[in-house]
Amino acid sequence: MHVLVVDDHQLFLDGIRHLLMRLEQTVRITEATQADAAMRALEAGAEFDLVLIDLCMPGMDGLAVLRGINERKLRLPVVVVSGEQDPYRIRAVLDQGALGFIPKSVGGEEMLAALRSVLDGDIYLPPRLEQQISRLGTRRPPDEAFDNPALRECGITKRQYQVLTLMAEGYSNKQIADTLFLTEHTVKSHVASLFAILMASNRTGCVQNAVKRGVLTLEHGAQPEAGPRGR
Repeated sequence: MHVLVVDDHQLFLDGIRHLLMRLEQTVRITEATQADAAMRALEAGAEFDLVLIDLCMPGMDGLAVLRGINERKLRLPVVVVSGEQDPYRIRAVLDQGALGFIPKSVGGEEMLAALRSVLDGDIYLPPRLEQQISRLGTRRPPDEAFDNPALRECGITKRQYQVLTLMAEGYSNKQIADTLFLTEHTVKSHVASLFAILMASNRTGCVQNAVKRGVLTLEHGAQPEAGPRGR
């Protein structure tokens, strides 16, 4: 397993190296202390199985690295490991396709469990942060949100709404990605955000809560797990 770790603190780099050795003994680690060095490593053609990024770095920050990965259409599992506390920035990380956000304050065992979860295809977000992000729905949504009173109340963006409607039709993450021309890990991040916003733990509950709150019509929410219509 090849992991790219992007962080400007050598002490953290040394610590995460020892932790990753517990994840897999044959792990190979590439370190980058600046975001532009990380982008050079990504553009050099090396194949990475996992990318760990800090948000707060001098010059280009971690969010800019995520945007750069998306612009280059690199299909990589990216996890942000940061001391960042602002739920708006954390939500932006998920919207940019990160598969998880791990606070630097967590212990080693929790971080290992989070990384294993992401490598197994899940999205990791601590419950406390899920609650904080869900409360953002009561504030003004981003400009790209549809002009719908229920959407304004929830704070669901246009792209999240598109993912939600396809989810309600029974589309898998891969089918949603193919339909919307997104990477699958970007779709997973939108699904995780929708779970947090609509306070759901699974796809069926997410769609049902969207219907209850007027975000979706009953037609959209009729068969969330039945498989895509006409496919």
